[in-house]
Amino acid sequence: MKKATIVLAIMAMVLLTGCSTAENAVSVGDVHNSECSHTWTRSADADEEHSPEQLRRIDSQPLIVKLIREGKNISGEIRDYRIGCSHGDLYVDCQEDGKKLNINVNEKKQHNMGDIGSTCLCFINIYFTLYDVEGDAFQLSIDGKDIGDVSFKENNVVELTYP
Repeated sequence: MKKATIVLAIMAMVLLTGCSTAENAVSVGDVHNSECSHTWTRSADADEEHSPEQLRRIDSQPLIVKLIREGKNISGEIRDYRIGCSHGDLYVDCQEDGKKLNINVNEKKQHNMGDIGSTCLCFINIYFTLYDVEGDAFQLSIDGKDIGDVSFKENNVVELTYP
């Protein structure tokens, strides 16, 4: 019985890590994330807990995306991704439409986690691999936000900062 449960769980994870294209050529795998590197909690007394400088620094903390091209595969890292402290398991999917590549981070919701997710932010790193990616130049977006242009024409490593 345990083996069947494990096999079903693995199959569900594989199904949740897909990337859709018109040709279904690109897929996502090897998705994992770090623990919280740091957290930020907002409460009714947030002004007393955090100085204006701390609040500006938290709001302006950039998202850093590093992509490494290895043949037709791209290893990716999203640093300082903000998510609720009580987040569930994460998975990555993507859509490729011509020169546009949209990477989405999604969460399997956990139940009965209370209100902490709306008041506490967790900064994590997310790692993934895109398989069978065609082309050397893309307009990259993450969760629908335009991150910038990616080109592997001169270098196999690209790092972008948003904003």
